[in-house]
Amino acid sequence: MNSTVIEKVNSYIDAHREDIVRDLAAVSSIESVSLEGDEIKPFGPGCRKVLDHMLAKGEAEGFQTKNMEYYVGSIKYDLGKEDTIGILAHLDVVPAGNDWTVTEPYNPLYKDGYLFGRGVGDNKSAAIGSLYIMKALREAGAELNHNLDLLLGTSEETGMADMKYYTENYECPKFTFVPDGGFPGVGGEFGRVRYTLTSNNALSDDFICVDSGSAFNIVPNKAVALLKKDTGIDYSALDKEKFTITEKDDCIEIVAHGVTTHAAGPERGVNAIYVLTDGLVNLNGLNPDDKKILEFMNNVNADYYGSFLGIDCTDEVSGTTVSSGTVLRYDNGHVSLLNDCRRAVTDNNDRLIANITRKAEEWDFSVSVQETSNGYALDVNGPVIQAIKKVYVDETGDTESQISIGKGGTYAGALPRAFATGINLRSDKRPDLPQGHGSAHQPDEFIVVDDYMNGIKLLTKMILTVDEIL
Repeated sequence: MNSTVIEKVNSYIDAHREDIVRDLAAVSSIESVSLEGDEIKPFGPGCRKVLDHMLAKGEAEGFQTKNMEYYVGSIKYDLGKEDTIGILAHLDVVPAGNDWTVTEPYNPLYKDGYLFGRGVGDNKSAAIGSLYIMKALREAGAELNHNLDLLLGTSEETGMADMKYYTENYECPKFTFVPDGGFPGVGGEFGRVRYTLTSNNALSDDFICVDSGSAFNIVPNKAVALLKKDTGIDYSALDKEKFTITEKDDCIEIVAHGVTTHAAGPERGVNAIYVLTDGLVNLNGLNPDDKKILEFMNNVNADYYGSFLGIDCTDEVSGTTVSSGTVLRYDNGHVSLLNDCRRAVTDNNDRLIANITRKAEEWDFSVSVQETSNGYALDVNGPVIQAIKKVYVDETGDTESQISIGKGGTYAGALPRAFATGINLRSDKRPDLPQGHGSAHQPDEFIVVDDYMNGIKLLTKMILTVDEIL
């Protein structure tokens, strides 16, 4: 690797620190939640706006741009080479949620070395950081063996229909980095089963509504039940630290409080749906039929591993399956619970679905499966991944962190010859935030700007290494 090029790249990144932060704040100010079924195809006005913004920026910087029907965008550093290395980021974000304390979700704030805002980490930091990598390499006069193509997706958080469209209609790069998995990288991904459990019987007319959650991949921090007055239910047993009970003109409002987190790591949070059902099922005066419906959902969420449904599994290749009911809805008395399961790689979806269906039928619930994937495991001992890991170890001195199987779903599982790694070289530095705040999919999402700059430099060295050995 050319040390002079590395020095020039690092100097360029340091000199443009404020520009990088400004550009990341600008793109993060766009509310780009991917919307399935919106009249503005394919994924709604926010995703169109954010892709237009990035492609205009790429064109202004002198790169080739391409809009692939608003599914995917391309900003290409075309050197006339036969093959291309891709860098794939997603511009869509999860819903902002509530309880932000530092700033409004789409009003990014740069303060005390941190940048706060929805999407600043997941995953707009990868889009802006990768654009500056291409700018830095061009400025440094790097003699590359491959073209570089910054690919920008718009539906990563909602099922990756963008990647299905892209792989079916366009040629994929020879190798693709996906800076959405953390350093040193991810050697594969858990399988996925997303499914809904719906009660065949309706709750009694004691209930007006139950509701929680905004997206399948977010463990919610708030769950609400509205009940009629004069039901005979005794609410005095509800823990006042976990519940807020409000008597309104026409109902009793019960709000359960949890701690939000990404559904890939549910053990880091507290599922408000479970808090709600666990409180309700133990109340004196609750209708027995209502108790049975709520008890089933409570059992489903009683641990993070799907044990009640018989889908728990641990293997040596990947680790332990996690499963959470994340979205609770109410329709004419019938309740539905959307579940996000990330299963161990050596398990199989047919077993999970059969066990889920069997248990649901025992409790008079029906099952609808929305999405499945089989997961994958890469050869982490192959030359390319070993070279990437060596760059990480040489730069950080960290020999403990391993390239492991990830529970978070990234684009790396949707493309051939793709590898998920990081863009933020994380340190222990962290602002003073409430529990359940600061990470991806949480309120007060933030990045440490110093870590971000170091991560951009590290990813650049990984790209240069792969460019040499492919």
